[in-house]
Amino acid sequence: MEGDFISEGERPSVAAGPPQRVGGQMPKSDSVKTVKRSIDILNLLAEDGRQVGVIELSKRLKTSQSTVYRILSTLAAEGYVAQDPRTEKYRLGLQGIILAGAALNQLEIRKQAISLLERLVAATSCNANLGILHQQHVMYIARIDGPKSARMYTPVGRRAPAHSTALGKAMLAFLPQDEVEHLLRGDLAACTPRTITDRAALAQDLRRTRERGYAVDEEEFLAGIRCIGVPVRGPSGTVEAALSLSGSVFQIREEDIEQLARLLQDAAYELSGRLGYLV
Repeated sequence: MEGDFISEGERPSVAAGPPQRVGGQMPKSDSVKTVKRSIDILNLLAEDGRQVGVIELSKRLKTSQSTVYRILSTLAAEGYVAQDPRTEKYRLGLQGIILAGAALNQLEIRKQAISLLERLVAATSCNANLGILHQQHVMYIARIDGPKSARMYTPVGRRAPAHSTALGKAMLAFLPQDEVEHLLRGDLAACTPRTITDRAALAQDLRRTRERGYAVDEEEFLAGIRCIGVPVRGPSGTVEAALSLSGSVFQIREEDIEQLARLLQDAAYELSGRLGYLV
């Protein structure tokens, strides 16, 4: 073996021994670092949606392979990750999925929204989605597929760049400008050739969203897919989530957008009322 690199089928040596302990306990700073790295590993596995090996995780986290392996071994023993015996790579385990499901089921907004999503699907045959902002991303927390709509790889729990989706833009448009700038600091990633990556153009798009009350994603997140999103307000009147309808550009035609937006706005108004928002 040369340098620090190992093959995916080899286990790194842990000859260096455990960290020095104080009074029989691991130093607090080391404990915090280990917890943070464990969370980073779980986040990477969740976001990638695929199996990832020790070497790749080590490079992406800028952490030694032996440290990554030790953390993965502990997470695997507790069921939070699982290792494919053939590739020896890792994915989220059942315990992680159980926790994610429990967290989603405890979201009051999701409980209140399901019947409205079902109603939207019945009325339009489009996919109906509910999302919340998570840093600079939108996270899908509920989704019901339309019977005739194009299938999209946006499972519940998946995150997408907020600036590229109708869900995200519907929320960003109603946030204070300084908060939007903080959330979208850094480059605006392009998901498709039609993603808005110019800040001035995005600001104009968000102004238009505020004026008409709904956002439109014109193949900006997924090629061939059009999406319409509207904001949902919480008890204080602040935007807490967004509803959207999505489908192929052939299913959702330009002339259909306003009618679908009105249906979404009616559903968002009802959902906001269920959450305690009084107009």
